[in-house]
Amino acid sequence: MKRSLFVALGVAALLSPTLASAEPMPARETARVLPKGKLSAGLLSPFELGLGKGWEVTTMIVPWLVLSPNFTFRGELGHLGKNIVVTGEYGLSAPTGAMRLTQGYLFPTWETSGRRPGWVIAPTAGLWISGGERGVLTGRLETTVGLGLGDNPATPLETYAPIELLFAPALNGFRVRTGLAYDYAILDWLRARAAVNGYVIGRSPYPPRSPLYASAEVGLEIGLGKTVRVALGAIWYNYDQREKVLEKGDDGRWSRVPVRSNDFFPTFDLILRPR
Repeated sequence: MKRSLFVALGVAALLSPTLASAEPMPARETARVLPKGKLSAGLLSPFELGLGKGWEVTTMIVPWLVLSPNFTFRGELGHLGKNIVVTGEYGLSAPTGAMRLTQGYLFPTWETSGRRPGWVIAPTAGLWISGGERGVLTGRLETTVGLGLGDNPATPLETYAPIELLFAPALNGFRVRTGLAYDYAILDWLRARAAVNGYVIGRSPYPPRSPLYASAEVGLEIGLGKTVRVALGAIWYNYDQREKVLEKGDDGRWSRVPVRSNDFFPTFDLILRPR
């Protein structure tokens, strides 16, 4: 594994013509919006386009492929000192297409009744703050609420955390996210990133379970020239999946005690971001 990582870094170094450039690759996923006409797009990262005057528009490409349109506008609210930026975000998504396309997989088929997941729209509002130059510290707070347009028989999935959090506004009523990330340019063509996030989602079916989720991630971004980046990393989730273990109490009796689950996933992305 270590050998493969060193080989990848060596190839990146050979392919990058800007190792001695004065400016490192800029950090992504911060409060700083793109200049007018600049764009950034990844396989799993948002497509971002700078609109000018401190505004940009973003959208996730993959949901569009499953008929779930989504848009987010981000606008700079102001600057606190030289390098600190505060930005607001305002978005809207419609996850019903993805819910209907995954009937029989994530959602019941309801073959007898012929029912389908109902129409839901999910407005989002959030606040970002970032500061720093070579090392950028970013905090964020975001709330997404699901608004049903008529009857919706779909219920919370209670599955793996990434999928559960994705559909939480539509199925649980809301999702609140708060996070802190630090992104540092080790070299002009290499950035390291670490982030922690906490989530709260709406009510689950009986018996109740904890609505709290936590995640932590680490990763590297390798610049291949002035346009392409490769992002590699891992993410950990801690959440209540109704798991229980047998424990012996002080009175000598055995009982089932709820414990929180831990999942680890690798992360990968290929990003187009011209400098």
